Amino acid sequence: MFIPSAFQYIPSDSISSDSSWCLHPFLDEKPSARLKQSFEDVGILHPLTVQQSEGGRFQLVCGRRRFYALQHCFSQANLYCLILPHELPARTFLHYILTDQQLDGPLTPMETAFFLKYCLEKIKEKEILSFFLPLLGHKPHVDLLYQYTNLLKLEEKIQTQIHYGFIGEKLAVELVDLPTNDRMFFSFLIELLQPGAGKQKRLISLSRDIAHRTHQSITSLFEGQPFKQIIEHQAMNPPQKVHTLLELLQRTFYSRREDAEKVFTDRIRKLALPNNLTVTHSLNFEKDEVFLTINYPDLLSCESACLSNQILAKY
Repeated sequence: MFIPSAFQYIPSDSISSDSSWCLHPFLDEKPSARLKQSFEDVGILHPLTVQQSEGGRFQLVCGRRRFYALQHCFSQANLYCLILPHELPARTFLHYILTDQQLDGPLTPMETAFFLKYCLEKIKEKEILSFFLPLLGHKPHVDLLYQYTNLLKLEEKIQTQIHYGFIGEKLAVELVDLPTNDRMFFSFLIELLQPGAGKQKRLISLSRDIAHRTHQSITSLFEGQPFKQIIEHQAMNPPQKVHTLLELLQRTFYSRREDAEKVFTDRIRKLALPNNLTVTHSLNFEKDEVFLTINYPDLLSCESACLSNQILAKY
């Protein structure tokens, strides 16, 4: 549905510029040197978007950095803006925000997370799935909607790293489930070593499995001398450190698994189970649960045992 809007000059001091609808509130408001140079060279090609409010005032909807540059760097008293009417359907309002941001390219994972958060505040989930997720380039899956909004649980520093691509989207999703200390350690490690997305995934997967199996945090694992020496090594460059850390993690992972396998096998042997009983563990000992299997020579024998309650009586 098309809603009439207007372009006109309005006083800059009549614009309220809080971050209510900003898709990257974790970033500084100050404009980049590139943006300022663009204004000096050709002026403003992309006007601000504001919405009318009461008392002749306006709410900034899109263009926080542009607003800061025009008001503080160029001291413009009147700004050319696209003015949206006060009464505007929620979906149309959100569509303006998305379209404005997409003029600069696809949204980053964090921008997507904030946009979907605003969507959830104003429209129904069904409408988000059918209309906005496809516009964002995604399939209309509800799990995806909450996968993105869960990123808002992360600390601002990590959100900034995700926004600029230092932390890959897959790793970002996994960081949500880690304790604060562990994810802040990964934030530090990635900032220091700058591994690619594949190596980030491998680092977190191996270290998480080892930490779980040894009943310690990921942070304490890396505080151990072998890992600490690699991280602080003066002669190795970041790619060499990442490679060496992954090698050490892999050796640690498989040696721990072999030790656990030996202990498990010895304990099962001591149980002296009947030949038709088998006990197995979870894959790579990722969980503590074990599985007891009763083997029968054929289905008829199994049915007979079940019907006569022999299983319950014996086990």
